[in-house]
Amino acid sequence: MVDMLADLVKIPSDSLADKQEVLDYVQSFTDQIHMRNTLFGDSSAPALLAEYGQAGVVFSGHLDTPPIGDYWSFSQSQLASGRMYGRGAADMKGTVIAMLQAAQDLVARKIPVALALTTDEETAMQGAVALSKTLPIRRAKAIVVGEPTGLRVAYAEKGVLDLAIETRGKAAHGAMPHLGENAISKMMRLLRGLEGFKGRIAHPELGSVTVNVGTFNGGTRLNVVPNKCTAEVDIRFPPPYSPDQLYTEIEEHLRRIKTPFTLRRILSMPSVQIDPTLDHVRILKEVAASETAVLVHASEAVYYTQVNPRVVIFGAGEEELSHQANEYVKVEAVARASEVFKKYALRLVQSRAS
Repeated sequence: MVDMLADLVKIPSDSLADKQEVLDYVQSFTDQIHMRNTLFGDSSAPALLAEYGQAGVVFSGHLDTPPIGDYWSFSQSQLASGRMYGRGAADMKGTVIAMLQAAQDLVARKIPVALALTTDEETAMQGAVALSKTLPIRRAKAIVVGEPTGLRVAYAEKGVLDLAIETRGKAAHGAMPHLGENAISKMMRLLRGLEGFKGRIAHPELGSVTVNVGTFNGGTRLNVVPNKCTAEVDIRFPPPYSPDQLYTEIEEHLRRIKTPFTLRRILSMPSVQIDPTLDHVRILKEVAASETAVLVHASEAVYYTQVNPRVVIFGAGEEELSHQANEYVKVEAVARASEVFKKYALRLVQSRAS
């Protein structure tokens, strides 16, 4: 297991990498354990559905990661003090390895199981969109989305509303700024006002709306008053907000700042709220001997819950380590997750038989 985890972490799978290599690695494994493989999507973002039997548990994972970034103290796939370091170790290659290991054991026991593995979760999630249309997803006894939950059973997550804000100004010489209108200054006023936005709805566990200014671009030269500025803002919101409702509130909030702007929607995904008292959640909580939790980031659960109500989120690794330098997953947590996956699939098969 440790060697497989190191191998998978070593394979580059960020937005600029060729995703076929990482998909080939997992497909080679599912071939070896005699699962039936079906590919979806094109070479830029391929997805894999590996099946054994029918109407079992689907274990859902993504293989892509954000870029490695800077300021690491550990090398990629370095093992130290029981921790495997590397981009994607926690989010979520560690849990993918746990799923592969569990599937191998379940197939050997002739227990139905499926793996839904994608390579574009960090971007467009088109793999999950395609997989959500398949019968194995729609008829699954349960779908376990393997995001890093610290081995807790998660039943809710925030939605996403990504916006582009643009301000316009008037160019002039930098030595005579009074002759121009500074688009960057206008944007700064808007962003300062947006920082305090919390929205009208809060969730008892997920809290209120959060705002992150992810990109900022304005100006052409140091000595020119900038006539255009754009900023991209990542907004996360709790249920029961809808993206449209939140968009309207943000637009109204920005209008009150009295600074002209244009607003464009880049991406929106609804929040997820699963009833924690449902049987498939309760059974996983019993098997994992764990507490329930919520996630502040979005996952492919947003698409699977639209076609199958029996979705739950569970995996190794801590959510707070995602996308950070020195990201890691504890090897013992990966092993524990694999055992939970196996026992969960067995419990659901037994409950169906009874």
